[in-house]
Amino acid sequence: MRKTQVRVHFIHAFIFTLLLMTGLCLLITPARTWFNQIHFPLVTVHFVIACMYILIVIIALRPLFRHLFKRPFVKKYNGYWTMMFAVLWIVSGLMMYFQTYLPVAVRNYSVIIHDWATFLFLPWVIVHSAGHFFDLHIPWPKWWRAKAPVPEAIRENKLQRRDFIKFFGLGFLFLLIGGSIKWLIPTLSLSTDANKRRGYFRIYNVTNDYPHYETTDWSLTIDGHVNQSETVTLADVPRFPSTMIVDDFHCVTGWSVHGVEMKGILVKDLLKELDMTTSSPYVTAYSGDKTYYDTFTTKQLLEEEAMLVFEMDGQPLKKAQGYPCRLYHPSMYGYKSVKWLNRLEFTDERERGYWQKSGGYDLNGYL
Repeated sequence: MRKTQVRVHFIHAFIFTLLLMTGLCLLITPARTWFNQIHFPLVTVHFVIACMYILIVIIALRPLFRHLFKRPFVKKYNGYWTMMFAVLWIVSGLMMYFQTYLPVAVRNYSVIIHDWATFLFLPWVIVHSAGHFFDLHIPWPKWWRAKAPVPEAIRENKLQRRDFIKFFGLGFLFLLIGGSIKWLIPTLSLSTDANKRRGYFRIYNVTNDYPHYETTDWSLTIDGHVNQSETVTLADVPRFPSTMIVDDFHCVTGWSVHGVEMKGILVKDLLKELDMTTSSPYVTAYSGDKTYYDTFTTKQLLEEEAMLVFEMDGQPLKKAQGYPCRLYHPSMYGYKSVKWLNRLEFTDERERGYWQKSGGYDLNGYL
């Protein structure tokens, strides 16, 4: 029985390590970008490992509780603490994976819970692992480590200064360390006070770098099966009618940014001003990173208020946001919002976009 428990414990630790590593790679922009470049299905791998984790947790439940029932308080604390976070991860992770079936507010909270559960648990993982590897022991009081009489002050819930420092101080330290790691991860590139009140943009790229356009070297080419090809530069933009909308930006991974003010040119207005016509049913939008692209029906861009965005929250787009221009469709997920847009090609046949080929994403990407 003892050998089985040890074996399950180490299997759990191994799977948890894989889960943690793949999760951090998804969260850290350079790591996620690198896996995107080599076309490694990191999201799928993370989900498969998560399913293995759920299985090992289910298998371990009965022997775990039987084991904890006979163990000292500190061992019960370790077990219950782990189980609490396991439940948080499993529930929030499933909500994130199947977030298309859930309300926006629910999936946003699931992302927050999943992130914070991970980073608040990290210090405990470090301490617990160090204890196993180096045979370290925290100086818990005897009544906590074994079935010894509980002091009257503790039994009456009257904590003394020493008790407060030991228990609440350790908890605060874990909170501080985990929270610091959470906010030091360079995934939230836009951290103004306004963004903090309504969400964060997480910058996802499919290349290790992105185009660094200057004001004079960007252009948008519109060609394919059209009556005439046209090229638009930044100097041309002011002569087209502009449109400003306030909308919620939603990512397929579950996070959202609410009330984003976007200013640009509706695609239908641009074509009208350029006297361009087309009978082609499809459009391919290309990114200036020379890798990313996505496809639409012509009706989706012309009849559903798709726009070329040049400003966000009253400021020109940041380079990481797609400066100077990105495509935006108000009824679709962010992966359809092609950054560094430099070409619209009208075609008679529709290709699958980058994420349809690499990640199995929906072709239309409607919310």
